[in-house]
Amino acid sequence: MKNNYIYSTLGTLGDTNGFLTCSMHVAKEWNKASQIKPYSLFEYAAQDVKKGNLTCLLVPGAYPKINSFIMDKELSVKETFIKEIPSLVLVGTNEIMPDEVEFIYHHPATTDLLDEVNLSFKRQEKASSNSEACVKLLNNSNKAVAITNQICASHYNLHVYKVLRKGIDMPWICFTKKELEVSL
Repeated sequence: MKNNYIYSTLGTLGDTNGFLTCSMHVAKEWNKASQIKPYSLFEYAAQDVKKGNLTCLLVPGAYPKINSFIMDKELSVKETFIKEIPSLVLVGTNEIMPDEVEFIYHHPATTDLLDEVNLSFKRQEKASSNSEACVKLLNNSNKAVAITNQICASHYNLHVYKVLRKGIDMPWICFTKKELEVSL
C-alpha cells in the first residue's frame, strides 16, 4: 500500500547550491516534503530529527553508514522507495582526461568506482557530497579529478571523461523520530 504521508521538513545530504546532490535531487522529485533542508552530513540531519527540529531524514541505501540510523533506538524507518539517481561520472577541468593526477575526490558511497577510473592517482580524498567533490576539484584543478553526479558536473561546468554508472535504481529510506512506546 502506498503511503501518502507528507512531511513538513525533510533533511538530507546537500548544500546551499541547490538540488545538486543525489539526495537533494531525489528528495525534490519524491515530492513528499513541504520543505527540504540540506545538511553537510546525514548524521547532522539525524540529530535534528531526534531533537524534533526536522520531521524526517532521507538516506540512500548506498550510504556506507546507513546501519547507524537503522540501529538507532531514537529513529524509526517510516517508509522506503526506489528512485533512480543521476549518472555517476568522472570529471575534470581539462578537455582531455589526464593520464595521471595527484588527487581524486569522491563521496564515500562511490569508493567502489575508483577501480574503474582508468587513470593513475596518488591520493584519494573523500568529500562529504558530490557537490563538495566538485568544489575541491575546482580548488585544485590542475592536479585532480572527481567522481560526482551528472547534475554537479553540469552545474560546475566540468568535462565528463567517463560515465561510471548510468542512472542507478537506488533504494531510499525515510527515517522519523521513534514514537514513544507505551507499556501496559
